[in-house]
Amino acid sequence: MINKDYILRIAERLGREISILLGLRQRNKQEEALIYIDDLLLNTVGFTSRFLNSLTEETLLQMLSPLGVLNINACLWIAAMLKVEGEIYTEQQQESEAYYRSLKSLHLYLTALTQEPGILQSDIAGQINELLKMLVDYELPIATQTLLFRYYEYNGQYARAEDTLFGLLETSPVNQELYVQGLGFYQRLQQKSSQDLVAGNFSREEVEEGLSELQQFPHNA
Repeated sequence: MINKDYILRIAERLGREISILLGLRQRNKQEEALIYIDDLLLNTVGFTSRFLNSLTEETLLQMLSPLGVLNINACLWIAAMLKVEGEIYTEQQQESEAYYRSLKSLHLYLTALTQEPGILQSDIAGQINELLKMLVDYELPIATQTLLFRYYEYNGQYARAEDTLFGLLETSPVNQELYVQGLGFYQRLQQKSSQDLVAGNFSREEVEEGLSELQQFPHNA
């Protein structure tokens, strides 16, 4: 696990660059902002925005995971810059371009979170929430929803995590991996205090009810 201070330093650097980009956008210099992003990505991760956007999320994450270990620094830089690009394209009413960049940004952020839960202690958590608002009118791909299920649990939003879990199970009812993740979710909730559950808009009774409902779905014993 990466040191918490390292994550905070990344977040601070990202914050400074995002502030510069915000200044450009406020002066209606969107094209200059896009060029700035492209140069920044090339200098920090070695790839242009156009190249990164040509890749699927799966391919991009494989590229960022030499020897099977995700490069958190590169992942967060790309996620942050794609998010800003998505905002710029939204301002320019290019909804398709905005959607794909926002979705890829969210997927990268959520993947980084599964590797480094400490991300939630930085401003990066706010970036994730902003992306969720930007994408609220879209049905997210199953792979991203699965990451979102884990995000909600990490963030203590247990009711939302359960809603996401069962939404996924309705879409893909015979899914052993998802079933196992759901089982682990309820087992962890069983260890939580009643106070923690209430803070997550949940209760001890709902934990047991949800576990019972989960066990009704087809799965390999």
